Amino acid sequence: SWEILGTLSANTLSLPAYNLIYPDDTFSFRVRAYQGGAPTIPDAADGATAVSAYSNTASVNAGAYTLTAKAVPGQPAVDLSWPNVLNESGYRIYILVPGAGQYQVLDSVAADVTTYQATSPVIEPAATYSFVVCPYDAQGIIGESSEAAVLVDGITSKTGASGNPGDPFSHTFTHVSDSTVSSRALAGAPSTLTFNAGTGELTGTYPPLGNYTLEYTLTLASGGILTQTFHVRVRPPAGPPGVGAAIGDWTGAAGTSRDTPLAGTFTDAEAESAVRVATTVGDMDFILFDAATPATVANFMNYVNTGKYTDVVFHRSIANFVIQGGGFKGAGTGSDFTSVATDPPVANEPGIANVRGTLSMAKVGGDPNSATSQFFVSLGDNTANLDHQNGGFTVFGRVAGGGMAVADAIGNLPTGTYNLFVDGNATATRFDDFPMNDSVLPDPMDQSKLVKILSVAPVPTLAYSVTGNTAPAVASASIVGGQLHLAGLAGGQTTITVTATDLDHLTASQTIVVTLSDTFASWASRQTFPGGQAGAMQDPERDGLPNLLEYAFVGDPAACAGTAVPSRGIVEPSPGVRFLTLTFPVRKFTTGLRYTVEANNHLSGSWTPVWSSADGFTHAQVVAADDQAD
Repeated sequence: SWEILGTLSANTLSLPAYNLIYPDDTFSFRVRAYQGGAPTIPDAADGATAVSAYSNTASVNAGAYTLTAKAVPGQPAVDLSWPNVLNESGYRIYILVPGAGQYQVLDSVAADVTTYQATSPVIEPAATYSFVVCPYDAQGIIGESSEAAVLVDGITSKTGASGNPGDPFSHTFTHVSDSTVSSRALAGAPSTLTFNAGTGELTGTYPPLGNYTLEYTLTLASGGILTQTFHVRVRPPAGPPGVGAAIGDWTGAAGTSRDTPLAGTFTDAEAESAVRVATTVGDMDFILFDAATPATVANFMNYVNTGKYTDVVFHRSIANFVIQGGGFKGAGTGSDFTSVATDPPVANEPGIANVRGTLSMAKVGGDPNSATSQFFVSLGDNTANLDHQNGGFTVFGRVAGGGMAVADAIGNLPTGTYNLFVDGNATATRFDDFPMNDSVLPDPMDQSKLVKILSVAPVPTLAYSVTGNTAPAVASASIVGGQLHLAGLAGGQTTITVTATDLDHLTASQTIVVTLSDTFASWASRQTFPGGQAGAMQDPERDGLPNLLEYAFVGDPAACAGTAVPSRGIVEPSPGVRFLTLTFPVRKFTTGLRYTVEANNHLSGSWTPVWSSADGFTHAQVVAADDQAD
């Protein structure tokens, strides 16, 4: 229907109509003359003494309302501009961010403002954004601009890499921009790596252990300059423990002992420190990367050492993606929760890949240096997204041994959406993907079903055990307080095996030889004699062999030998002569004892020395020596 736009005085032949021109709308106009009182109703005289016929109808379209969006060269920013509508109260700016299903309000500006710059943290490098601008007045939206999409300049390659010394290295710096490349430069590369400024490729081998910081600069023909700090973190290879300092053989005496500290006797360079996380689902051991990510490990351990992770829940679980915790505690009942008191944010330390089983810090979107208490375990290979997003997510450890079975169990629990009241706030906070330790998701929240961290405490990266003892009657071996305790039991020799087991259940071993000498007194203390019969020349079993001879010739002081002769003579034929060989046992591991063989042709008068144990077993009078255990 028609409506009266306005009434003009006589002889006025034009009227600005801008107050009615809206974007993309078509308006029609017509004019008629009157005498007397002005009409107030279209198509009626309404008090006029005379009214002319209408003029012809003239129509006009305001035209397309075009929004222009341009990326700011080399910056995470977009410049927007649009025509002024002139009848507006202001403009509402809408943005469609990557991955979102619909537009959301970005900002509003006042009337007559026709430019706007969208910047970080809303705008991130290397992403495409779409915008719409809508003018509005007191009644609401009065129009909508065309949609404008723009690609923001940015480097798309990941922010770091990690490997073992000497391993092959290959990385290509990539970017997106509507502009061509003017030049590339890289500073700080170690000598084992070579940079190709034409292609942006960095190749070679990983340098020695350590952290290396490289600065990449890309200059665009548009004048924009893109920069990236690239981290190379070189770590020891994973694998079984290594053998460090030798434990050392022991030559001692029966009845004595030796304690040897085991620190440093085995090495596990890949596992610098570790913590055990006890949960309501099971225990997980986290190996921490102290040297590669020192600031992040120190940040994490401060929460551990102050007990802030006790009773904290895993509040996010997405199968094949992550389980996340470290931020909230149940207050006891209902939907009331408290947040963990956080320390200042820690600087981002990216570079190690977010593969399955890694331990990483969570952070606020658009702020790489915002990690505080929350951490997550990757249930799948997340390198394609987490190594690139938000400056790259810092990996500062990994799950050891069978801990991933616990992580997967948490990841497979039912999850739901809960509206929780945190820190007494009257407004609920929505938590999606919240895991609950039950076969059926409880509704409403049941805090007895939470997946909770019961404790987090440091644990040794190596455990020691005695796994071999060839002659336990000679010496006993045990691990006491991180030391190898050896106790000499009897004269003899035994081989002891000590094994170190790491948190992945891999092992390394060392063997040592224990050689113990015996004495008559020590031997006698281990026997069971009748009262007062332990003397060297006493013969408690009355077989003619005193205790000293029982000891010297490896006899049994508790059994009657039946003869007083501790050796036997054997007449052996020999070419040209007949001679006597004497065969007898000689204790191998003893001190304070000497054996002597003497001869007498007539069994009277003086005896002639033939051989003494001091002469050794290669003496000319020795026909044969059979080296036995004792």
